[in-house]
Amino acid sequence: MGRVRSAVAKANIKLSISHAATLLAGSILLSSLLGFFRERLLNGYYLKTYPVGIDAYTVAFTIPDFMFVILVSGALSVTFIPVFNQRLGTGNKKSAWELSTSLVNFMALATLIASILIIIFADPLVSYVVGPGLDESGHSLAVSMMRVIAVNPFLFAVATVIASMQQAVGRFTFYALAPTIYNVGIIIGAVFFTGGINIFGWQVFDGGIMGVALGVVLGSIMQLLVSSIGLMGLGFDYQFKIYWKNKGFRQVLRLLPPRSLDQGADYLNGIVEMNLASRMVAGTVRSYQQATTLHLAPINLIGVAISTAAFPKMTERLSQGRPDLFKSELQSVLRIIIWLALPVATITFFTRGYLVNFIFNGFTFWYPGSGEVACERFTVTVSPTFASRVVFRLVTMYPISPVLISAPAFIVGFRAPTSSARPLALVASISMMSPFLIAPSTTRIYKITPR
Repeated sequence: MGRVRSAVAKANIKLSISHAATLLAGSILLSSLLGFFRERLLNGYYLKTYPVGIDAYTVAFTIPDFMFVILVSGALSVTFIPVFNQRLGTGNKKSAWELSTSLVNFMALATLIASILIIIFADPLVSYVVGPGLDESGHSLAVSMMRVIAVNPFLFAVATVIASMQQAVGRFTFYALAPTIYNVGIIIGAVFFTGGINIFGWQVFDGGIMGVALGVVLGSIMQLLVSSIGLMGLGFDYQFKIYWKNKGFRQVLRLLPPRSLDQGADYLNGIVEMNLASRMVAGTVRSYQQATTLHLAPINLIGVAISTAAFPKMTERLSQGRPDLFKSELQSVLRIIIWLALPVATITFFTRGYLVNFIFNGFTFWYPGSGEVACERFTVTVSPTFASRVVFRLVTMYPISPVLISAPAFIVGFRAPTSSARPLALVASISMMSPFLIAPSTTRIYKITPR
């Protein structure tokens, strides 16, 4: 056991911002490539032969993902890491680890309740919120798959708190590896579980597209295990207890609701889009989700990788009372992202057709507008979101304004013809471009000006 701890400690050494950003970018690239392969695999299996099933699978993800986003996700890291680093910076390790163990237990409890509620109310959630346009077979399948995937918020919440601890102290090796393992689990489900699960001659599972949902759960468990390995050597002392009197924990709880509200309001766009897409031709939900996957890939590769690496160091500057160094590092990070984003956005624009064709597994788009929907949303939204996403990641205020700006567009989307998904792509474009318009005003709040 000592050798294992030593090996983990060597692999999980503290990294500089540049090395951490490089590692995270490489991890996100690998994870994105595996994600593209996963989507191509699923499209090859089901998009043409069983579009209702692949739509149901896509719909089943929406509510569990929403609960994870609103309860944990980005809101946790930007509220937890500054408070955690402040405790470590003053040498109060006992308070820092009490804060950590309290958050693990609190988030586990909150998301467990959310998972149970999703299982209970999966039927009305699909019927009225995310999949009202699905036919009877698609509806039943979406409900069943949502109940399987409902465990994800619980598993992801625990993994996220553990990963945030590692991010806060500059340990990124297992933090970077975990999301890649998640995609491996889904691929295992698609390749092996869909053919059925047989153990010593006993048929445990008959197979079918439900096997992909089991792969999702497997991927979540594997991600949690990998994240947990990264705790070795950090000195974390887990206790099955919530320290309600810990001031840092209470501070994080005060910061979480407004941040969660902002995150949830932003994600509501996706729920409305899914609702609209489910009312259109079978396969539209999947095509639309593919566009989202494609347009997020370069954003994650550049903006998220660099900002995730820079965020702990920048919060440390603020805890040291050095806003001058914070502003200087923010300017440097933004310059790097902009210079990297411009060529990537240009390449993305000119290769959009090839990328969409690849992820659709080489199909000639089998109903009018399916490929164009993915291509249009991917192209129009990828460039504007680079700068705005990283600004909102680094700066603690995440405005609800983008949702308010895009609301009229969704009203137009509701009136769009159900036979055409192109207006839906336009709606998403307006929604995704609105944060770009808000970003400059956000930076002015912090008086960030070019040197």
